[in-house]
Amino acid sequence: MKCSFFALLCLLLICLPIKVQAQTSGEFVIKGQVIDSLSNETVPYATISIASAASPQKSLKLLACDIDGKFETDLKSAGKYILSLQSIGKVPAKKNFTLSVKKKVLDLGILYMHDDSKQLGEVTVTAQRKLVKVELDKLTYSLDDDPEAQTSNTLDMLRKVPMITVDGNDEIQLQGSTNFKIYVNGKPSNMMNNNPADVLKSMPASSIKDIEVITDPGAKYDAEGVGGIINIITTRNVLEGYTASINADASVLERMGAGAYVSAKFGKFGITGNYKYNHENSPWTESSSVRETYASGTNAATLLNQYGRSKRQGPFQFGYVEGSYEIDSLNLLSVGLNLFRGDATNKTEYDVTMTDGADLSNFVYGFNRNSSSTSVFGSTDVNVDYQHSTHKKDELLTFSYRFSHTPNNNESYTDLENIEGVYPQDDLYPRWDINDAASKEHTAQIDYTTPLWKGHTLEVGAKYIFRQSDSETLQQYYNDSTKVWDATYDANSDFRHNQHIYSAYLGYTLKIDKLGIKAGARAEGTSLNAHFAYEPSMDFSTSYFNVVPNLTLSYQINMAQQIRVGYNMRIRRPSIWNLNPYVNTTDPENISYGNPNLDPEKSNRLHMNYSFFNSKFNFNANLSYRFENNAIEQIVKMNNGISETTYDNIGKSKRVGLSLYASYTPIPLLRIMFNGGADYSDLSSSEMALGNTGFSGRMFAGVQFNFPKDWRVDLRGGYFSPRISLQGTRSPMYFTDFAVNKSFLKKKLTVSLTCRNPLWKTIKMESTTDDPAFNMTTVNYMRARDFRISITYRFGTLKDAIKKVKRGISNDDVDSNNGGGEGMM
Repeated sequence: MKCSFFALLCLLLICLPIKVQAQTSGEFVIKGQVIDSLSNETVPYATISIASAASPQKSLKLLACDIDGKFETDLKSAGKYILSLQSIGKVPAKKNFTLSVKKKVLDLGILYMHDDSKQLGEVTVTAQRKLVKVELDKLTYSLDDDPEAQTSNTLDMLRKVPMITVDGNDEIQLQGSTNFKIYVNGKPSNMMNNNPADVLKSMPASSIKDIEVITDPGAKYDAEGVGGIINIITTRNVLEGYTASINADASVLERMGAGAYVSAKFGKFGITGNYKYNHENSPWTESSSVRETYASGTNAATLLNQYGRSKRQGPFQFGYVEGSYEIDSLNLLSVGLNLFRGDATNKTEYDVTMTDGADLSNFVYGFNRNSSSTSVFGSTDVNVDYQHSTHKKDELLTFSYRFSHTPNNNESYTDLENIEGVYPQDDLYPRWDINDAASKEHTAQIDYTTPLWKGHTLEVGAKYIFRQSDSETLQQYYNDSTKVWDATYDANSDFRHNQHIYSAYLGYTLKIDKLGIKAGARAEGTSLNAHFAYEPSMDFSTSYFNVVPNLTLSYQINMAQQIRVGYNMRIRRPSIWNLNPYVNTTDPENISYGNPNLDPEKSNRLHMNYSFFNSKFNFNANLSYRFENNAIEQIVKMNNGISETTYDNIGKSKRVGLSLYASYTPIPLLRIMFNGGADYSDLSSSEMALGNTGFSGRMFAGVQFNFPKDWRVDLRGGYFSPRISLQGTRSPMYFTDFAVNKSFLKKKLTVSLTCRNPLWKTIKMESTTDDPAFNMTTVNYMRARDFRISITYRFGTLKDAIKKVKRGISNDDVDSNNGGGEGMM
């Protein structure tokens, strides 16, 4: 009886909103979409007023478009009406329409709005739309509404996004950390993992619609994912017809490239593609290092000095193409291909001297080392997505498959000349090493999201990943007596690593007036095994299971202000770069290799965020605390007089961080912005008896001038204080640049001139590593001054919008750090 009563009560609760909706709905439905007449992009949140033609001053309906410029409302009677449109920075528009009893649904189609510009002499004043929008779990920067995006690359635009900073070496940081993921259209992109700066620098910002900063990944993201995601949304609202652009750039530092972008829609078919080819031939840069090894037991103190130069050259290219087919109004099929491939050669020439640490006049050995190392890197990703929507708004069911192949090959040749004294490894050179390493990944995923009733959204899904990582190494030494290359193998010469990952998630979003709640949990199991072909006794396997919760609360103080607090736990798996046991001996005094026995790293994060955004002033502050007990740390240790760099789960870290962002546009001609933050880190390792604490900070500031006749000038600069690591610090980083842009032919042709670091030809970069057994200082003189020219030409015709799958595969579970660095704050 109680069960029957409960079932009846649930049925009534479900049916009641439907009944109320049916009673309050009008007899006629009116819908449409508002589009910018110049850019053909949607006009989000435009205000709509509907009045009777007989009484145009009296509004019968007042509503706002959604983020895609779409609207839908109802009216109770037939007749003639006037629809009025208003939006900041747009000329008010009107549309007359008639409702007839013969047609209950009227689709007004696309309604165009024009920019509202007033010319005062030679100065054009245009209203500025809000560049930043804050949502429950993310922050969005609109490149569509930033005029600089039309003449800049995506990496330069990242410097203007809250909580993201880019230093003078083009290293990207999210809230002061290098441990994050970059997605493209909500999907992970392996082309971003190896050299994100190179790819983003080659990607025209005009092809990007928004950049999302997701600091609160919900349950739908992999539990093993990192704590932050940068999601790059490419231009979506391409209309019937096509739009295209070609671009080329070159710099005095011998780097040049050319590319093209196209997006087209013909009937139910849509396609978007981007391709860029670059070639780099950097000038020689000088560097040096000093390593002092302390006396212990039978080992005498030594002092190693290395001085020389290095350069990098080679091509790299990237591209993506995504096609979609609208099977019907409710079903959409999308197929995508991402390709990134690089072939880089690094050449080094060094003078090496070893002396007695106690008596510097006591010479031990010395030689000249010349080496050449070629690496093939990149990725190939293929994804297929099928999306089914229903007549229920925002209800989606998505099936996805993704295949990814990531090579990490390396071939190096090293020779020693003019050897003096007694060098213990003399018989191991010349040396020729070849390493073939790669990861393959298959992923299948299903996602379902549905609004239960107003303000309530449910999302569920399941996922399976099969990942294979392989590494084969051939080490060869030249035999002077036989005049042939002798091959040697060790336990790590043939290594296989397989992972099976299965997961399911449940997420719930609730919005009640000004309060927003997003909660969820993800259950995930993993089994893995490692196989060493030359040493089976080293084989191992393990499995583990985790349930990871997340919670985000937000409160909208008013239309411009929001406060948000959240908690999430993430797990970071080691990548092939961390696991690969291949020993890189390009520098025989300082070798490096991965650790196939690494465990996943668990991270817990609490944060509070306050934001204020309007059309003139933007401000965002984020305070966070994060701790880890088994952090994967890059470590340096001494072994028989050789410095070895590898990774291990030996770190405990606690970090408190504050990120600040501010942007002020007092008049349309001027914009001032600041982006930066500070962190306090407490790092320790009981295994190595090491610890380090301290503050680090970062800042980026810029001024943008928008002059008449399509001239724009940008002045920018940044400073990054020494970063704290377990075994040392690195010197501060600073940079300045300015750019001049001019558009021609009704903004179809754009020419940009950029000068980076005009006051410094080189910048000294110094890093130190401290250990109870040794101290090492490395100095690199980075080429700083650069002049670059870029040219972009746009053309095409547009009529109707392309649709894209809204959900897709997001494999964010592995460490994308490719060489250490800090964890996510």
